[in-house]
Amino acid sequence: MTMYKADNKHQNSSKTSNSTSQVKSQYLLFKSRIQRSLVFTSTTLVSLLIASDFHPQLFHLIVLPLITMFASLSTYLLNDIVDIKVDKINDPSRPLVSGQVRKSDAIILVTLLSAASIGLAYMVNTGTILWSIACLAIGLLYSIPKVSLKDRFVIKTIAVAIGGFLASMIGSSTISIFDERSMVSAISFMMLIFVTSPINDLADYVGDKNNGRRTIPIVIGQKNTVLMAITIPFIIASMFWFFYERWDFHILTPIALTFLAITSLLILRPIFLKMNDYKYVRKRHKKAVLLHFGLQIALLIGVII
Repeated sequence: MTMYKADNKHQNSSKTSNSTSQVKSQYLLFKSRIQRSLVFTSTTLVSLLIASDFHPQLFHLIVLPLITMFASLSTYLLNDIVDIKVDKINDPSRPLVSGQVRKSDAIILVTLLSAASIGLAYMVNTGTILWSIACLAIGLLYSIPKVSLKDRFVIKTIAVAIGGFLASMIGSSTISIFDERSMVSAISFMMLIFVTSPINDLADYVGDKNNGRRTIPIVIGQKNTVLMAITIPFIIASMFWFFYERWDFHILTPIALTFLAITSLLILRPIFLKMNDYKYVRKRHKKAVLLHFGLQIALLIGVII
């Protein structure tokens, strides 16, 4: 009887330990990708606010951003699972590469997040379900072997940009998917992805090249990649200077976007001097990601006022 109790105690202790380990694993995975996920989540929120003229239903205000957050997190984590070999060179600190998290735990989390995204979309409407499925599908095609859009020149960044567009469409799916200002916001977000995504590829230059990938920095060159990334924010600002009245934005939007373009120049220009210092490039990329939030703020300013 005493031995039975001891075995029971040992089994319960083992289960508790496994549960704690799984919770820790999920936390580490969330933490590693939440910043990137919030970029897409914010565009859903902004699109909802713009399409609803800042009068969204509370239910939509909570649920729609969660749909995008779960879908984008599952996409990033699926990519991490597929990229374990490459990330041993590019970013050895990631949880899956460092051994902090088991691959099986990551697969379970990807499955749960994808199901949660579709489940929440089901609670909204058919349009939201379709946009959510499309968002998950582009994420799947981006990473899975044989299709692997991430290994294809330009298509990789286009796929990420399409994901951003779909995130915007999830935001306006409860109001009007053809709301002009929401569409303009979505296209602006897509364009800005051509700034941050290639800079991220620049930081992964060695690992990608060793694995035969045809990313933008590998094909057009490192200097041209930085030059392209610097140019695009000024193109976005110029578009709004010409069309802000036509698109029904306040003049403060092109003004704010001009400051954003100048900020992007200050963030990205130093990369020219340390192009082969990939740790430095990665730090600059993290700063450049904040430009997406700046874009969303600039768009909201133009609608509120």
